[in-house]
Amino acid sequence: TKRPPRNFSFDDHDDDDDDDQKKKKKQEETFRCSVDGDADRVVFWYWAEDGSFRVLDGDKIATLLVDFLAGVVDADAPEDLKVGVVQTAYANGASTAYLKGRGVEVLRAKTGVKHLHRAAKEAFDVGVYFEANGHGTVLFSDRARQVPSMAPVAALANQVVGDALADALLVVAVLRRTNRDLRAWDRTYEDLPSVMTKVTVKDRTVLVTNDDETRLLRPIELQAAIDDLVVVAIKKHQQHAARAFVRPSGTEDIVRVYAEASTQQLADDLATHVALAVFDLANGQGDRSALLSE
Repeated sequence: TKRPPRNFSFDDHDDDDDDDQKKKKKQEETFRCSVDGDADRVVFWYWAEDGSFRVLDGDKIATLLVDFLAGVVDADAPEDLKVGVVQTAYANGASTAYLKGRGVEVLRAKTGVKHLHRAAKEAFDVGVYFEANGHGTVLFSDRARQVPSMAPVAALANQVVGDALADALLVVAVLRRTNRDLRAWDRTYEDLPSVMTKVTVKDRTVLVTNDDETRLLRPIELQAAIDDLVVVAIKKHQQHAARAFVRPSGTEDIVRVYAEASTQQLADDLATHVALAVFDLANGQGDRSALLSE
């Protein structure tokens, strides 16, 4: 008679609910993650008690790892060893605020792993970089690898490219070492609601951003309109956090819009108004009214 492998579980189909507490504990101790097709991106996830689906993305991974590594530096590394994080403009503002509140240096780089990789390598002895989509790693200088407590982490973290499997193992190792589960990790901070949308334009090259892609250098009038919309959102709704930016696609005549605010409705409204400004001031194409329903 064939038997299931030792790690096989019937939990998803078990109708016996006499042992709910044990099942709940087992679920809490289970680490679930998903990777993309070529295994360079990873995110962790779980179902919350209220039924919501919670995703721990690249921002959460970066904060987890830098918290752990900063503790190692404080314990037995040279005082001048630099530990920091490189993010893109798409990193959730709550993650950036959390890191800065912990005294961690945060740099911004252009979208694209090659830009983050270069910045992390040049700026830090221990440079953590992740895009929000879960693509990233931790880079160690030669000096950092000489620190005994960092050597195992440096051996696991891929020093060449984002590696979903290595990153997943590293996250699980840190969680085990710090005696936390996914829920405890997720409680580190709460993401600000955000939304992304896009606008088709006649020529994307008329939009030029600054180095970290958070502001437009041209057209000046479009950046001024975005600034005004953010100010209005903050004053009108008395929020402490709101931001928006736009960046042209690198491959097609599309402008991507990102907005973030204290509630999902405010983020959605801000994104809509910014998208309309892009349409009006950057020669938008197609049906303008369609932006109102997105």
